[in-house]
Amino acid sequence: MNVNGIGAAGYLAAGKAKVRQAQDGTQSFDREFMGMASQTPSFVGKVWTKEEIMQSVDKQVQSNQSKKMSVSDMIKATCIEGTRAQFRFAGEDKIYTFDEYIKELDKRSKNSV
Repeated sequence: MNVNGIGAAGYLAAGKAKVRQAQDGTQSFDREFMGMASQTPSFVGKVWTKEEIMQSVDKQVQSNQSKKMSVSDMIKATCIEGTRAQFRFAGEDKIYTFDEYIKELDKRSKNSV
């Protein structure tokens, strides 16, 4: 039976802690439950160090390099108007065609590196 969120054993769910509620309405933490050692979930196979995580990410990035899109392809894929759109850099008044924008973007990207 569950009345107002209180289970049959008189417990309320309070995150990962259990709260015991007495008949008179007072509440207390179940210290025995809270004192139990946490158990590693069954899906955890290995605990990784920071270096191992970084190596794994680097390996994944390298394996996906063949899927990398060019800036031109990304803009074509994300811009509804495609190559017919007009482009402008933030804070500037000059308007570029698609091809002009790609050339200017490429030039600015190389200068900033």
